[in-house]
Amino acid sequence: MKKRIRYRKRYAFLGAVAGYFIALLASPILPTFIMLAIPLLTVAIGVVFAEKKEQQFSGLTVPEPVQRIPSNEAESEQTKREPESIYSSEIREYLQIIKEIVINENEKRNLDDEISEKTTSLCSKIDTLLPYIETLGSAQTKHDIKMIVMKDLNSVINPFLRLSVENKLKNRRKLLDGLRDINLKLKVISTSIEQHDIYELERKLDLITEKYNAKEIY
Repeated sequence: MKKRIRYRKRYAFLGAVAGYFIALLASPILPTFIMLAIPLLTVAIGVVFAEKKEQQFSGLTVPEPVQRIPSNEAESEQTKREPESIYSSEIREYLQIIKEIVINENEKRNLDDEISEKTTSLCSKIDTLLPYIETLGSAQTKHDIKMIVMKDLNSVINPFLRLSVENKLKNRRKLLDGLRDINLKLKVISTSIEQHDIYELERKLDLITEKYNAKEIY
């Protein structure tokens, strides 16, 4: 209500001032009663304009700010998610480079489909194993994986790509045998991870049994 009164006073005042100046400028050519009526007319126009302005603003609705309530579950998941270790990020970077090289060379027909598929499959297996290797915490296993990625895969793929077509055909089977041996090593590592999980499971179950299946004492 106070805002409406302010609007009407403001535009009535502006109308009066405008009417006064119009009457002053028109005084030489207009009769006196018309000059006196001009300020009243401009005041009325100002009041009408103020009412229209009020109607325009009253029709507008300002949306209330949306308060985002953080989800406790989302926060807890974000808290649990630890940053990737330097070891894993370095291994993943090498894996990505090897995969890109193999895929690009396969598209150029410098590497056949079987070698390309087996190599990218090995890279994917290693990538999948990385979180479990971190959990296992075995320095030897970490070293083995690092050697497989940075030395073994890298040292056989790149020299093979530099061979002529004839020498690639002659050494193709040797390369596939090497990839097979790497795959066997990954299976051994997967088995050791699984054995570790079985041991941890049995240990936890023994603790639960000891905790909740104890004899009640009355």
